[in-house]
Amino acid sequence: MKVLIIDDEKNICTSIKGIIEDEGHEATFALSYKEGFDKLKIYDYDLIFLDIWLPDKDGMEGLKEIKRLNPDVEIIMISGHGNIENAVDAVKWGAYDFLEKPLSLERIVVMLKHLNEKLSLKKDIKELKSSELAKYQLIGESKYIKELRSTIEKVAATNAWVLVTGENGTGKEHVARLIHLLSKRSNQKFIPVNCAAIPTELIESELFGYEKGAFTGAIGQKIGKFESANMGTMFLDEIGDMDISVQAKLLRVLESGEFSRVGGNEIIRSDFRLISATNRDLQTEIENGNFREDLYYRISVVPIYVEPLRKRREDIPILVNHFVKEISALNGMSQKIVSDGLMDLFVKYDWPGNVRQLRNIIERIVVLSNSDVLDTTDAPEIFMKKGSIYDSYIDVEGSLKSAKENFEKYYILNMLKKTDWNISRAAKFLEIERTYLHKKIKFYNLETLKGYDENGK
Repeated sequence: MKVLIIDDEKNICTSIKGIIEDEGHEATFALSYKEGFDKLKIYDYDLIFLDIWLPDKDGMEGLKEIKRLNPDVEIIMISGHGNIENAVDAVKWGAYDFLEKPLSLERIVVMLKHLNEKLSLKKDIKELKSSELAKYQLIGESKYIKELRSTIEKVAATNAWVLVTGENGTGKEHVARLIHLLSKRSNQKFIPVNCAAIPTELIESELFGYEKGAFTGAIGQKIGKFESANMGTMFLDEIGDMDISVQAKLLRVLESGEFSRVGGNEIIRSDFRLISATNRDLQTEIENGNFREDLYYRISVVPIYVEPLRKRREDIPILVNHFVKEISALNGMSQKIVSDGLMDLFVKYDWPGNVRQLRNIIERIVVLSNSDVLDTTDAPEIFMKKGSIYDSYIDVEGSLKSAKENFEKYYILNMLKKTDWNISRAAKFLEIERTYLHKKIKFYNLETLKGYDENGK
């Protein structure tokens, strides 16, 4: 812990400095407010002892100014003319505590111990939050991803309710958690509820809780999700799948912030931020009578659409390399790399399951491959089905010649892989001369893949 003492009495400064250093911390002092404030502009301090009566500054005004400069620094006020009013004002403006002269050395030691524990806890929380933020950062550099990051940062700073829409696997919960982590409620709970996974007859008790004896099997009181989300964030995933009868009850809660547990009469209030998500077109659901229009307008104050992966293909290589690195590390494997051929297949595939499908397939390939270079032969069979990567070998927007060349390139590559890059065997299966195969390998730049050399070894 790094400590600064600001007091115009040098003997007070040296006394406190000695105690702090005896407790294993670092300390320095300043004999005027200006000197101390100048130090604060240069160095980071965890704790400041600040005299309330200084020749060049009123200590209370100094307290406010320091807090504006560094809201996180802890401040202990010192006074030779202490009174209750001064102590209350000091705490009101952000001071940790208030000390009267003559100073109690024992009390200073206790304060240092408690503050060190508090700072250690704050550091752990900060590191955990940073780790969580890193976990949920948006991966990609496309124009869309950059705009999405900007939108999330703006929305997170407010208490506005958000509706996240998009196909399955696009990362709607990912976006919801990132909004929470960047919000003022980040130190409170994030409560997720999958509306599609809970039977209609149970969702009311899940959301609002129940009292003992409310129904058969209710052997005790249960706190509901809305109550647990007080001061935090409530995330209703797949809200478009919620039964119309439950939607009416949900709307009343969202309008008033009040509800009662099932089987109870007590009115409970909860201050939560709501983020909802769905893969359904709610406008169509409203037209079909499956979703309440008034509920839609209540939950979609800020709509955020998460684009499917096929609409931002330039992000696929970044995502692939990120997942390969992450999965290799998680499984204690050496860092694997993706060949140009396999990356080309990834980029051309439409990914109906979006980012979730991409990550799952990469995990499968990384775990099952025996090589440090992941190539087309490592791709699962799904890529060879009609309408998938196999079809993407042929660019329907290109010429017939380029389509033929594209198909030939991957056909030869797969044959080389199946024969362990034995040129003679591959040429035999392809029914072409060995020298002609060499020319094709050079033409398609296949020698960069899987350790091929001129001698076919």
